[in-house]
This record gives sequence, structure tokens and C-alpha cells, in this order.
Amino acid sequence: MSPSRIFTRDHHSRRIGWLDGIPRHQDELLCFPGVEILQSRPQRTVLRIPPSPSRPTLIAKIHRERDLAARIRRFLGWGRARMEWNNLVRAEQGGASVPRPVALEQHGDHDIVFIDFLLDTEVFPQHLERYQGHQRVAMLRVLGRWIASIVRAGVDAHDIHTGNILVRGVEPGSMSLWLIDLHDARGGFGVPARRCRAMVQQVASALGGARAAVDVQHFLEGWAYGARALGVDATWARGADQHTDDIDWVEVEPKRMTETLQKAERAEIHRRRRHISRGLRNPVYHHRDWRGVETVQANQIDSDGILQVRRQKGRGGLLGWLRSRPTIPRASWFGDRVRQTVWRCLPRAALFIERCSGEEIVVEKQPGTMTLATFSRQSSHRTRGLLGPLLETLHRYHSEGIHLAGASAEEWYIEEGRDGVELRPDAASIRYRGKLTREHIFEDLIGLGSIFDGSITARDRLRGLLSYPGFSALPATIVRSLSDRLGQRFATGVTRESEVVCIRPALAQDVGALHLLNEANAPEVGSLSAADFAALIETAAMVRVVDAVNEGEGPAGLLVVMRPEDDYTSPNFLWFRSFFDNFAYVDRVAIDASARRSGLGSAFYAVVEAWARARDLSSIVCEVNLEP
Repeated sequence: MSPSRIFTRDHHSRRIGWLDGIPRHQDELLCFPGVEILQSRPQRTVLRIPPSPSRPTLIAKIHRERDLAARIRRFLGWGRARMEWNNLVRAEQGGASVPRPVALEQHGDHDIVFIDFLLDTEVFPQHLERYQGHQRVAMLRVLGRWIASIVRAGVDAHDIHTGNILVRGVEPGSMSLWLIDLHDARGGFGVPARRCRAMVQQVASALGGARAAVDVQHFLEGWAYGARALGVDATWARGADQHTDDIDWVEVEPKRMTETLQKAERAEIHRRRRHISRGLRNPVYHHRDWRGVETVQANQIDSDGILQVRRQKGRGGLLGWLRSRPTIPRASWFGDRVRQTVWRCLPRAALFIERCSGEEIVVEKQPGTMTLATFSRQSSHRTRGLLGPLLETLHRYHSEGIHLAGASAEEWYIEEGRDGVELRPDAASIRYRGKLTREHIFEDLIGLGSIFDGSITARDRLRGLLSYPGFSALPATIVRSLSDRLGQRFATGVTRESEVVCIRPALAQDVGALHLLNEANAPEVGSLSAADFAALIETAAMVRVVDAVNEGEGPAGLLVVMRPEDDYTSPNFLWFRSFFDNFAYVDRVAIDASARRSGLGSAFYAVVEAWARARDLSSIVCEVNLEP
């Protein structure tokens, strides 16, 4: 593609020489030797340009205005790239610590901002996690003072949070901080008092709000000192300046502290709800026909371990839409989204499929090898020791505003490791409420009634509940009443079990039984000798197994998948390799007679799709009636 016409160009007079020899158009820039893609999104791509003797390492931000409103703003001179360039220049002139701007290139279909790359830096949250005790306190106070300097420089950052702050250095007293991503900021016009409060509340929310009140307090102590010392706002500080660990700080007005925590908490709850609600907004596949709409959502996860596939008929007709409870696959997908949003952890759900027929499927990592109910039945003498860790885990979810929808012991999983036991609820039971009522907490505790059976005495049960942090302010009579209800729960046997297909990698000891299953499905899958079958399993890129179901004796299912580079001589495979470059070839799917018509085939193909998407494969291919 030939470069589009350049409309305007802006640059820093002393740094424009850094771009000598560097292409100015996105297509040529992406092919420039040594360029590394740091971030790729539909509306923005961030590139790292390697250094040379005449220039430092640079960052190129390619902005593409996709929607109509953004294109109109760009036409009027308010595009993201232009705004970021103007704000960087003004912030640098005002003395704020921001990346050094180099140049702005504006083309017909995209804009590029070139800035200095900040070496040896990391985002503030990651840096903060390395410190505890007095060093953590000092770092938070330094952050507060630095925010005051940003405001003093006239930078009104509308989207400031700790992820937009880079840190370099080890000692709090000598470390440096920079503010990045200024396309939503306003620079050079001063910062009104209400915007000062909004910026402080945004940072406090990113630090954890009311759930991290101690961290927020130390941050505000640094902010109050800096705001008063720099003449920004003296109403935050109370009393004389103090000096600890070479860091100046001051006490915060209690009213300001309370107001900040409350507003930060509300803002964080709103952010989480907004992010969680977008769980099905951008499907990777969308197809519409006379039967309805099929969509696929996908996450990039490691799909090599044990996966489970859950299927359920979705919402059909008006009555389906009026149901208060989502399907288990949908609830599990959103429950995993809650985990990602609250704790910023990696996803465990790989794929969510909504079929035209209304059926919904989720492919996810197995939450655990054993349910809490099974553990309590098999190791009743050890159940008593789980009471403390269980209540601690439950409180961790409750403190973040997460309701577990009365998850029973059948919906809690336990993993034993060298560091002790880890308890994890089923993602399908996770609901984000923001703030929990007492009824929500009671429902979750009563849902665990099967762990509070006869193996735990009434005294132990009551003592455990009294130790639960959420009940510290409740009268003992209320907690005792709850303890009695928990003791009665086991006899009811109320659970919400769901059918799950667990699909695991094949092991060496499975080969003999899998060969028998393969021969039982011949000629549909092709008969092989024991030696040839073992060689096939060794060659395949992916072999997955479903263990016996419905009282069967051997494996219930077998899946064999190849990649183009595998050494396989099947004529159909070689035909596909001649016409496709990047594909997953389903060589065979074998189902035991006792497990047919139970959804194993559909589960296998869902796992293949998750596996292929995790490896950026473009096609899934197979033959039907011996024809590719």
C-alpha cells in the first residue's frame, strides 16, 4: 500500500533528528528492522523502535479513529494523537515529568505520535508490590507528593490511575515517576479544585479505595503535604509538617479522608461493573442465519491442562429472558470475568459459545480436582482444620463485594500443595454486587452447610463463625442462630449439581485402552495396529481423553489433532497441508458406545476451537465421509 498523504506535521525542534531513517507511515514502520509491537488494539498500536548511535529508544503510538464521532473530533483538530501531542508539549513546558515528545505525523487514515521510551521502568502497582512496611509507606507518600507536582504543572489528567504511572529507582527518596497516556488530559489551562479532588479520588480508587484504607491514607499524607507546599490546595493538610525516612508528609483532614474513601469506593464499584458487563461485547466470531445468531467469545489461556466443558440450553423465548438466573456456562464466563476485573488475574475460561439453537457452551480450566463435599466425606477427620481457611477465603470474596450465590460444598474445590490447601469457588457461582447485604453473607455461609455436618462440633462451628471478620459487630445470639442453621443444612442435601465433561491430556498408560476404543469405532475412524496407533499418539500435536462415564469400563472418548508441521502421512492430512498454511487437523474422534449422545463430541470440538484460538491457528479442518 502506498503511504497516504500527510496532512500536517509537528515536531520538537531539537529532537526531530532522532527520526532520521525511520519511516513515518504505519505500514512501513511495522516492517522497520527491530520494531517490537508492545500493544495492538483496533484503535491503537504501540511500537518500540530500537536505538541507534544517533537516537535513544523510541515509542511510536499509532492512533486510528474508527467511529464517526472520533473522526469528527479528529477533523476538528481534537483527535487522540493531536490531543496527546499537545498535552505532552504543554506538560513538559510546565515542568511535569512526562515522556519527551519527539514528533507528530498525521496521515489520511491514521496518526502517529513519537515519544521517548523510558528505560528501566515499570508500572507503579507492580513496583509497589515489592515493598512492605515503612518502605511501602514512603513510596505511597512520594506518590502523593508527585501527584501534587503534576497538578502544579497544570496537567489535568482525566484518566489518571496507577497503571498510567511509571517508576524508576529503588529507594523511595530517590526514585522517579512519569505520567503516560495523556490523550484524555487537559494541559496548560490550570486545574480547578474539583478536578484536583477528582484526580486524587481516581488514584485512591486504583490503590484499592476503602479496601486498602491504610495505603490510601499514606498516599493522602503525601498529597496533603505537596498540595500545601506547592500552593495547590492547603485544605487537605492538618497540623505541622512531619519528616520520616527522608520523606515529608502531613496529617490529613478527617473529613477529606472520609470523603475520598467513599467516592473512590463508588468509582471503583462503577468501574468494575462496567468492565464486567462488557464480557460479551466483542465476539471473535459472529454468524447470523435463519436459525438465529451464533457468537464466540475467546480468551488467550494455556489450554494444555485439564479442561472442562459445560453445556446448557440457553434462554429461549420470552420466559427464558424473564428468568432471573443465567445458564451455568454464561454464569461461569461472567464469574471468571469478575475474577479478572477484581484481582487483575489471568482468565481461566477459554471459550464461550452461544449457538443458534440457544445452547450455550463454556470451555474452562478445571477449578480443582476434588470438591469440598467429597473431601469432607473422604477425610472427615481433616474437615475441622478447613474451617479457618474456608472462612478466610470467603471473607476475601465478600470484602471485594463478591456474592457466591449460596454456593454449596459441591461448588467449592480444594487443591492440596506444599503450601497447604487452596480453596476456590466454582466460577458459575460468582456474582459481583459491589456491596453485600447481611442476607448475601448469610446465604453464602448457609450454602456451605454440608461442610458443617456432624464431624464438626457445635462449639467449633460457633467459634469459627465468631472469628469471621464480617460478624465482629453482630450480637452473639444472631451468630449462634446462624450456627444452628448451618448445622441443619447438611440434612437437607440441597445442591445445584451440573453435568460437566472433563477432558484431560492423554498419558502413556492410556495408550492400550485408547487403542481398544479406536478399534471399537472402526471403520469410521480407521483401524490401526497397536504399534501404528502408539506412533500416531506420539506424533499428534494434541491428544485428549474423557474418562469413563455412565459406568463404562474404559475411556469414554478420544480426540486426536495434528498441526501442519507434524510428521503424518495420511492422504487427507497431506491434502490439507497443500492448501492451508496454519490449521488444526482433527484426525479422529472416538466415542465409547456407553457415552454416545451425551455431548462428548460437541465438547471435544469446543476444546479443539479453544486450543486452536490459543495458538492463533486460522482454520480447523477434517474430512467428512472420507472427503476433506
